[in-house]
Amino acid sequence: MKHKLVRAVAVVAIAFAGSAVAAAPAHASELGGPLCITNQPTWLRDQPWGSVLRTLSPGRGFRVHWAYGGSDIGAWYYGHGAEAPGQDGWIPAGNCNF
Repeated sequence: MKHKLVRAVAVVAIAFAGSAVAAAPAHASELGGPLCITNQPTWLRDQPWGSVLRTLSPGRGFRVHWAYGGSDIGAWYYGHGAEAPGQDGWIPAGNCNF
């Protein structure tokens, strides 16, 4: 009897925790910024010219928090993409249309 009660409480706790996580929206950061659209498959990197974290699909939104660099070739945007809102990173500015 005691084991059944403990097991039932554990199942309810796991179900409640899962529903609480699903209800909360995922954000990489609370920073706002303009939204651009990726114009080609784009690597999200850990830093400008750094390691690739993931690939973002073309035609998807990217929330820009900061910009770095000057020209289109050397400029980078920091933020997160619609496909991975829980992961911030850098993309080349030339891969983003406003």
